[in-house]
Amino acid sequence: MRLAYFALDLPHKGQASYVHITEIVENLRKLGWQVDLFAPEPAPRAEGSGIRIGAYIRTIRKAIAALPEYDALYVRSHLLAWPVTLAAHRRNMPVLQEVNGTEKDVIVSHSWLKPFHPLVRWLYSSQFQASDHLLPVTHQLAGWLGTMASQRRVTMISNAANTDLFRPLPRVGRDPFVVFFGGLTEWHGVDVMIDAVAHRSWPANVRLVIIGAGAKQQSVQQAIAAGLPVEWLGQKPYEEVPALIAGALAGLIPITNPQGRSSTGVLPLKLYETLACGIPAVVSDLPGQADLVRQGECGAVVPCGDAAALANAVAGLAADPAKAEEMGRRGAALVQADHSWAARAREIDRILRQELAAKV
Repeated sequence: MRLAYFALDLPHKGQASYVHITEIVENLRKLGWQVDLFAPEPAPRAEGSGIRIGAYIRTIRKAIAALPEYDALYVRSHLLAWPVTLAAHRRNMPVLQEVNGTEKDVIVSHSWLKPFHPLVRWLYSSQFQASDHLLPVTHQLAGWLGTMASQRRVTMISNAANTDLFRPLPRVGRDPFVVFFGGLTEWHGVDVMIDAVAHRSWPANVRLVIIGAGAKQQSVQQAIAAGLPVEWLGQKPYEEVPALIAGALAGLIPITNPQGRSSTGVLPLKLYETLACGIPAVVSDLPGQADLVRQGECGAVVPCGDAAALANAVAGLAADPAKAEEMGRRGAALVQADHSWAARAREIDRILRQELAAKV
């Protein structure tokens, strides 16, 4: 079976979106699919928007021209994926669309689009209506899609972990530490973590190790210059992350909610990867990640944006390492059983075959 995978936002290797795309492609291939990825090359940060738009247009044209060669189309939802989605719909091809957020994500990232919010919303909703099956990454997004595309079939398929790479590893003799890894963006709670480290409740012998780069890295550098117990490793190759976080007391995932962007739920890649390594997760109380941690009893949940609560949660785990280790064991077992990329690909394979049969 031949599948065209269309993704306009292909990022650089090691970033969460890149991992999601490549893991789905590789695991579908293992199930017998011929999968071809239609995506522009990752754009250098200095590259202008005009150049990126040109790359998008070329990718869109290439994908539309190639559609007759494929049995189905898989779209990673994007504002500008509309022409490809509609072209496949008109050919009566099964179209699956993976939905990672609402149109608010685009508005938050590109504030100049705010006056065009109704148009942005329509560009997404029209694609959803032209798709046969929608694959949101959280249950809350599934509910939102019910208002955007009420006649479409919806199945929640979240992020996952590569359980061959992310697995419990022996601790390499370091002082107690907690870890954050990922993009240093506005909504990943970098300032919340730094304020937590500076809070009087933060345990004196625990360091915060940060792996990643991004817009908020200056805040990290300032914290280090101020003498806070913060260690910044910068961006590291994806394959090196499991060894770097091995033995951490906890993984911090204090995602925030600017302009309500996280209200439809978050289940970030780093959550599954942290748990897969046998490390408990301390997460902000947002739908999706908080539900998983509570139900799995594999970490702690703190109020969104509350640095004092985050500091107290870290102090609690530091004071009871046996409890933290038990949480870590539960998290690793949970991911191994239910949240591998192989399991996600099997579910997508089932849906693809279901939609192909419905077209006959």
